[in-house]
Amino acid sequence: MQLQIPYRDLFSRSSIQVSLCQDPLKPPGVHSFECPCCPGCSTCGPSNPIVTRTEKILPSILAGCREEESSDHPFEKNTKVCIIGAGIAGLYLALILQDLELPNLSWDILEANRDRIGGRIYTHRFSEAHNDYYDVGAMRFPDIPIMSRVFDLFRRMQVPLKRFDMRERSTNMKGQEMSKTGDSPSANILSRSFGPYKNVMQNDFVQGFQLLMKADSMSAREYLRFRQKADFTTIQSAESDTTGTGMFDQAFSESVMDSFDLDHHATESEDGGAGVNWYSVDGGCSVVIERMCHQINGNSTIELGKQVRRIAIDRRADLSVSCAGEVEARDGYATVFSTTPLACLQRIDTESLHLDPTQVEAIRCLRYEDSTKVGIKFSYPWWIVDCGLRGGGSASSTLPSRTCVYPSHIAEEDWDKPAVLLASYTWGQDATRMGALISPSPASSDGSEDEGDDLLDLVLRDLAQQHRRHGITHEKLKDLYQDHHAFCWGNSRFSSGAFALFAPGQFTHLYPSLSLPAANGKFHIVGEAASVHHGWVVGSLNSAYVAVYRFLLRYGQQKAIEKLKKNWGTVHELDLAGVGRLNTSI
Repeated sequence: MQLQIPYRDLFSRSSIQVSLCQDPLKPPGVHSFECPCCPGCSTCGPSNPIVTRTEKILPSILAGCREEESSDHPFEKNTKVCIIGAGIAGLYLALILQDLELPNLSWDILEANRDRIGGRIYTHRFSEAHNDYYDVGAMRFPDIPIMSRVFDLFRRMQVPLKRFDMRERSTNMKGQEMSKTGDSPSANILSRSFGPYKNVMQNDFVQGFQLLMKADSMSAREYLRFRQKADFTTIQSAESDTTGTGMFDQAFSESVMDSFDLDHHATESEDGGAGVNWYSVDGGCSVVIERMCHQINGNSTIELGKQVRRIAIDRRADLSVSCAGEVEARDGYATVFSTTPLACLQRIDTESLHLDPTQVEAIRCLRYEDSTKVGIKFSYPWWIVDCGLRGGGSASSTLPSRTCVYPSHIAEEDWDKPAVLLASYTWGQDATRMGALISPSPASSDGSEDEGDDLLDLVLRDLAQQHRRHGITHEKLKDLYQDHHAFCWGNSRFSSGAFALFAPGQFTHLYPSLSLPAANGKFHIVGEAASVHHGWVVGSLNSAYVAVYRFLLRYGQQKAIEKLKKNWGTVHELDLAGVGRLNTSI
């Protein structure tokens, strides 16, 4: 049965109507500027932190996009585009297209999941109580320049934020606890390896990334072994102390990028002041998705449960999309934006689009990493009351559950009330092993949620071992237990992995071809895998922006490009692509 839901009816809770050019309240540490389009606006204009060096990077394109007396030639009547996927990339695409107000242009959004939208933005709620949830997907955001586009979206949508404590907690667990101090041998060798690249990227991201690509052919393990002359034990210790099991087998460039995004404060000058502020979304990250949906025109619809089986091009050079269970293909699309993870795109028949062989290889081969989370609801926050661990943070160990994350905001008057703990957060091989204990729920179309007891018993035992010096026992935790939820992104048929994490050489040999427009410039691959910021929301947003830019370029919408730059800035992915690459296949 076809299910069409108006954007504004997707969620029952009320939502604030926000102008796309409105200046909502800013979180601490996010700066504003005056915009020429309306007094007091800090969401668009040349001084926005997300506006980068377009004038220097793309002079030939800008020369062709200079403002002329005549307007852009309008699209033909009833021109439509298709956005496959209603995750944050697909919704961001729709927001930008809506803001550009292109005459005669409409869009459809097709979402494969019949139960929810948001993709890898997913908040599980145990009840309707305000803090009775945990974020299964994205959950924390550093307020650093590279993430400015994310905070720009938060401001536009008036997303409520709260501080997120990133401190590493010591539970004094003998033998199993991980060392993450800045002067540990692990930290020192990684600082020597990652630091030079991070420092250059801090000053000039494009130059630093190009420098990093010279080492892209090596895994992190190989780089430490051959460049730093580290022995096996030192490398093994560095991996277990800082990341998931097996993660050093990924590209060295990925390890550097992950460190750059996570530990941006480490690249600050010594006299640069305080460290980075981190934030989470008050109420869970699904609030972002809700507000994006409510912001998009009420006349538009998201169609749930629409699994795309085929994308084709006809004799008129229009694109068509075929969905499972539908006899007729949906035809007449001027452009198709695929925002699905690459594993899902690989299962779609794109043969008639005649994708470049390297692009086909990229879709098949580019590596994704796994991630598993387990949230447990207890009758009261025992980690505060019994262990004195107030104010959030996390504790990591080499136990199967690896890392538990304490909530950053539980008021003292709520210490006798139920509370949710992210009891286990794993990635890499650790996540795959934890995910194997999750029994699929028959009620879930996703097939990745938990109904079994083995996983719960393991996590409770690990928590007891981590906190045993405070008198916490397995039996006590079983008595305090009320409910739990577990999710493995590698088991989800709508993602088949948590985030892109390339293998050695894949950035240099496969990534450049991944996001190039195909099918006469009418088919675009969008998402965090098509960005350089894997595993971060900003990667999805940047990729969506680039796709819109190329779409406008393809159809000669020069004034719209100027409006795009004025209202939404630009991104360094355009800088990295270069003029020649940007015009390829168009």
